[in-house]
Amino acid sequence: MTLHHSPFLGRYLPYLLRKADQTLSAPFYAVLTRSGVARSDWRVLAVLQELGQLRVAELATAALSPQPTVTHALHRLEKRGLVLRTVSTEDRRERVVSLTPNGLLLTATLIDEAVRLEEEALAGAGDLTELVSWLREITVFLESDAPTVVGDEARAG
Repeated sequence: MTLHHSPFLGRYLPYLLRKADQTLSAPFYAVLTRSGVARSDWRVLAVLQELGQLRVAELATAALSPQPTVTHALHRLEKRGLVLRTVSTEDRRERVVSLTPNGLLLTATLIDEAVRLEEEALAGAGDLTELVSWLREITVFLESDAPTVVGDEARAG
């Protein structure tokens, strides 16, 4: 059955987003594999490059990953000398994570490759500015306190 004839999947936004993500990301995932970087490691590196030093809980939230997954990624990345975990100056019970110079270099290289592959894959797709804007708006909406329906009752999300 083709996607066009699918009564559910062909219109189910989470499925369509995941399919687009997997299709668009496949060439970059191959780059990650050649670089010895797991996808969960990549999300950690990209978030740290973008946001700078973070506490582990903040990093997990920003990396869209459960904290145990991020903790495992940090072990691997720390072993490779790509991240540094230090005791927080604000709360000695917490660890903060930052990229090392080698981590910054690898992440910058991977970001350049991710951007190149994305541009190459979407070269004929036209202007996607509006789509990106809509996705951001949908995310803000879904993360807000917008009412959601559960069974027959509406409740605040």
